[in-house]
Amino acid sequence: MKRLLILAFFTILPSLTMAQYNMRPSAYFQDMLFYNPASTPEMGEASQRLLLYSRTKIIPENEGIWEKSPTFYADYLSMNEDKSSYFTVGYMNDNYSYFSRNSLYGGYGKILKLGNNSSLTFGGRLALHSDIINWSNYQIPNEETGNSLRLSPDFDLGAQFQWKAFKIGASLRNTIGLSQKLDEEDIITTQRAFVINTSYEFTINERLIVAPYVLLYTELKTEIDAGVFLSFDRNVNFSYLIRVNELRSIFTLEGRLYRGLSIGVAYDQSPLLPSNNLDIFVRYFF
Repeated sequence: MKRLLILAFFTILPSLTMAQYNMRPSAYFQDMLFYNPASTPEMGEASQRLLLYSRTKIIPENEGIWEKSPTFYADYLSMNEDKSSYFTVGYMNDNYSYFSRNSLYGGYGKILKLGNNSSLTFGGRLALHSDIINWSNYQIPNEETGNSLRLSPDFDLGAQFQWKAFKIGASLRNTIGLSQKLDEEDIITTQRAFVINTSYEFTINERLIVAPYVLLYTELKTEIDAGVFLSFDRNVNFSYLIRVNELRSIFTLEGRLYRGLSIGVAYDQSPLLPSNNLDIFVRYFF
């Protein structure tokens, strides 16, 4: 059965690469900004946050067949409490079989106070995706040679409502969703993604936070994540979630090493699919 699943995976692999799947960070509850430009992380007394994130896909039984370098993502966030606003800048590198994608991001958000216990946040993020295509690696016959650069501008929109410890948000990523073509056929498609996130934080003895959360993610298919997040003094964070459609278990652990510096790791596996993912990330608040 497992061999059949692996064979099916590699059979559909070409269509998946053309679809240009968006990166799906596993460690996201404590830093949801990648999924929703209106969902900022817990900042404490800090006004700025730097995030470095790496995601590696692993297929243990197919070393040498599956080769893909890690996806790298960096993001800077600056909060302005006086104006109840913030801005972000980011960069991502993601390589595929016949092209590599570099993306630049710039975003802005506004927090509207609705009273002492509630707020509504709106956020937007501009994106410039640049794809460098290596035609010698493109397996379908064509007359192109060398490398080509294709640009795909886009933008993300999001909103989030918070009442006390309850949060619910929604976002639309890659709103335009441009496709790059060769002879009128799509060769790279930037997929739109729709996200809904919700959670509630329970504080126990002022030191332990327990937060059940759910994320609905729709791209080419709809996936549901359901999990629980634990945090002790905001210094040690742990979460477990299950991606229901894939029965994929995702474990995340993050620890604050020194002042505003923390490092974390996430790992996932599924009995239905041969792929595992290893995420490593560093966050610095200052």
